[in-house]
Formats: sequence, structure tokens, C-alpha cells
Amino acid sequence: MSWHLNENVLRGFEPSFKQIVRAADICIWSLCIRRWFSRRHSGIGEKTKEPYFGTYHHSTSAASKKTREVVKAMFIDTFASLPFRRDDALWILDVGCGLGFLSCVSAEFYKNAQITGIDTFKHASLKGSNLERAKENARILGFPDRIDFKNGDVFKFTPSKKFDIIVSNLVFHNIGKMRFKAYSHHSSWVHNRSFIVIGDLFFSRKTDIYHILARNIT
Repeated sequence: MSWHLNENVLRGFEPSFKQIVRAADICIWSLCIRRWFSRRHSGIGEKTKEPYFGTYHHSTSAASKKTREVVKAMFIDTFASLPFRRDDALWILDVGCGLGFLSCVSAEFYKNAQITGIDTFKHASLKGSNLERAKENARILGFPDRIDFKNGDVFKFTPSKKFDIIVSNLVFHNIGKMRFKAYSHHSSWVHNRSFIVIGDLFFSRKTDIYHILARNIT
């Protein structure tokens, strides 16, 4: 909202005390907004740096951004349905984290969670994927102390802790039937109150759910 004072309108007009106070309120509000923008932009006229989460294979930059908007909404809805508070100190694992998109979504929703993101950062399914870029994205969004990205293979990863939530987005379909073997590793990463939240293009949803449950319920 912008406010403009027209000198022709003000000529010969004596404002009341109430109108002066109102003008002061607007001024203070405007200054607060400017100070906020100053902190966000680190200087007048400087452009805010945006995170770069890459382009999915067989997609475009614009289409990938749209996909992420949909995916974020779906994961937030799912997180809201889980029996955790948003301020719980959770441990979350992002399998196939890529450039950190889902790790950052998790950190944004669960304010006190610690997130570990693992990826080989080599798969062609996400163009330009690399560890340093993922760390930079977390820094830009204000999560450098709560997200730990690691160069790791889902078949070789051996965490020292159990996770409350395991998340993954558009990863497992890339490895075909090998994903069933990957699911078997989850059992050593979770406890009996953990949740696994996967967003993917399943060949057979029932088959994948069966394999996940068979390998993670004892």
C-alpha cells in the first residue's frame, strides 16, 4: 500500500489532532516495513537471494517449481495429520534429499526438528544436484543449524540414531525394483512410533505399501 499527499488538496486545510495521529501511525508502520525489508535484503535496492532446488528430468524449470508447490502442500497436510506438535524436537531423515527442498519444508513445519538429508548427488533425475548447493539453500532459508546434508547411499547409510519421521519425494521410482531392498533398510532407522512419509510415482501403490510394512513392522 502506498500513500501520497496531494498539495492542492492540503492547501488551506488544517488537519485535526486525530488525523495527525493517524498520519503518524502510517509513518511508523511504513518505517517498520522498511526496516524489515532492510534486514531481509541486506541493503536498499539489493535483490534477495532465492534458493535453487533444480529441475526434474523430463521437465522444465517452471514445471518443476509448480510440482514443488503441489508436493509442499501435500506434505504439509500429511505432517499436520501426524501425532506430533509443530514445536516437538523431532529427528527427521530425508532420503534422496537432492538440493534440500523437502528437508527445508520439514524444517519450516517442525520448528525444533533436526533434519538429516542424504543423497549421492549424482543421479540424473535432478539437474545440477550437489551437496554444497543443498547447504546453501538451507542457509538462504535460515536452517543451516537444523539441517545436516550428507553424501550417502540409501543402501549403505548407517545412522547413529533412530528417526521419528522418514520422508522422501520422487526418489524411489528411479531405482525400480531395487526400491524394495531400500525399504528393508528403513527398519534399522526407525522406532515403534516412527512414521514414513513418501511422495512418489509408484508402479503399484499396494505393492509398495506391502513391502514397506513387511520390512518395518515386527
